[in-house]
Amino acid sequence: MPPSSEASRAPKPLVVVVQGSPRSDGNCARLAITAFETLEAAGCEVVIVSASDLMAEATACNGCMICEATGDCTHQDGVGLFIDMLDEASGLLWITPVYFASLPGPLKELVDRLQVFWARRQRGEALVFSARRPAASLIVGSGFDPFGTEAVTIPLTSVSNIAEFTLSEPTVLSGLDEVDALMQQDNSEKLACAAEALAAFAEAVGRWYAQYSDELAGGLDDSEDE
Repeated sequence: MPPSSEASRAPKPLVVVVQGSPRSDGNCARLAITAFETLEAAGCEVVIVSASDLMAEATACNGCMICEATGDCTHQDGVGLFIDMLDEASGLLWITPVYFASLPGPLKELVDRLQVFWARRQRGEALVFSARRPAASLIVGSGFDPFGTEAVTIPLTSVSNIAEFTLSEPTVLSGLDEVDALMQQDNSEKLACAAEALAAFAEAVGRWYAQYSDELAGGLDDSEDE
């Protein structure tokens, strides 16, 4: 469960890592650990959110559009705290497997609940920065799906954009059909590829935070005063 808004705030960049796989011990979980270690070593505060765990106790979007009228989701659950964290974050990292060329169900449910960001933008209430915050994605797949990963990257790009992040080109790790493939020596180069992408993402977060952290804090203070 995500921590409270106050607990997540710190005088260093906050990075939210979304682990999209329903498995708690598979390749995406291994990548989440690597991401935590890499980003923490780079001076970030890191929060890992399991989409499956979060949505197991939350309600899926039912298209009621109340958020368009109020600026807030009508469902009062852990997703609200997740949204608060995204407002405070300096970086966003998606880690997900490919299920039938698309997102796993719980992750898609979480993405749909972020409709509130679109509603706030329509109402003129969105936090808007001089430069969008960096976002990245690690996509795990077997590599045999003829439809590729475009149906994964499109919704992640869309929701990242509406939440004021810019999603970089995805890092696709193919050929990982077994649950523990990343733990096998034969796939060490794929783990190294992920580590390289994570290092670049950490640098991007650091650059954004160095330039815009005051703007982020100011935006949060303004929103709390309303």
